Amino acid sequence: MNKKTLSIAVALGALCALGPFATDMHVAAMPRMAGDLATTDATIQLNMMTYFVGFTLGQLFYGPASDRTGRKPMIYLALAIFIAGSAGCVIAADGTQFLAFRFLQGIGGSIGMVIATASIRDLYTGHEAAKLMSLVMLVLGVAPVIAPLAGSLILETGHWRTIFTVLIMLGLLVAFVVLSLLPETRMPELRAHSRPAAALHWYGRLLFTRSFIPYAGALAFAQGGFFAYIAGSSFVLINVYGMSPVEYALVFSLNSIGIGIGTQIGPRLSRRIGIRGVVKASSAIYALAAVLMLALELTGNGSLLSICILLFIMVMALGGIMPSCNILAMESHGAIAGTAAALMGALGFGAGALGSFAIGIFADDSALPLLAVIAACAVATTLTAHLAFGPSRVAHEAAI
Repeated sequence: MNKKTLSIAVALGALCALGPFATDMHVAAMPRMAGDLATTDATIQLNMMTYFVGFTLGQLFYGPASDRTGRKPMIYLALAIFIAGSAGCVIAADGTQFLAFRFLQGIGGSIGMVIATASIRDLYTGHEAAKLMSLVMLVLGVAPVIAPLAGSLILETGHWRTIFTVLIMLGLLVAFVVLSLLPETRMPELRAHSRPAAALHWYGRLLFTRSFIPYAGALAFAQGGFFAYIAGSSFVLINVYGMSPVEYALVFSLNSIGIGIGTQIGPRLSRRIGIRGVVKASSAIYALAAVLMLALELTGNGSLLSICILLFIMVMALGGIMPSCNILAMESHGAIAGTAAALMGALGFGAGALGSFAIGIFADDSALPLLAVIAACAVATTLTAHLAFGPSRVAHEAAI
């Protein structure tokens, strides 16, 4: 891999990493935040939902807009919004204000995967795109390892609001990295023919396009379970199973390493069984682990050890699903790469918002709401992959 490609991967990975930092860095603090903001645990859990709603809406704007203006102008706009939302979280006086600023933060933080997916499609297709996406995902995978540990260390010596001050500084750092390392990838001739006003037309067409919706749908279901895990796991592992915030952060970081392992296995395995085959195999493992967790909880046989092991297996499988579905959904849509990436991301984070909302609404003193939502999403993912994808390996994959 040449120096230019590596620089692009680092810049896109750093941009994407803002999302995990904004979702993961404060998870260990969530049980403490309710009292400080004079609100309930359920309300604090809903901060994930409001963030994901903002994330979803932001992507729907940035994708078509970046097709027209280029990728980098939208990056700078989004980073400014992200920094403003983070600053608002620092000064929020109650739960309602905090949720509002998390929504704004989500709008800004949504730029990462839209631009990464679209930029990679601007430059590459097939296995070359898969390799670059896996490298971006590897850089991105460092964030969920560092974020909860950093958040827990801040909590040991300071206040949870300091976490959001750090996010402001990270937003500024990412702006510098993008300015220094990332070239504009959207060709001028394609920008001239892009019309953001036509976005609704293209969104409607993509929703019924056979080369897009099965892969975007499988990704959405997978992300629904993943973000439910992010939103609810701290309450389950800390409040139900008795972990300390630092212990939880270590488990969360270990699971993030599992995702990274999955992202690196996928491209290598795709040369043998095809990219579709990777998703089919990974989704089956995802569903098996999720359903087994739920069954153990329902029968009273669940334990801290069993849930930690099965969560690791589950997220490693997700590491095989998510980048592969990204590549498959984008393969045939280079001319509207930003729009397609935006819709795909919006579907995924919309599912994540619904999963987080379900956990917040049905939250009790057990792990059942979390595990039920994860299992439902996992089963939907594997059914979509096995019933709608077609052959595991197709002719053009074999030729790449």
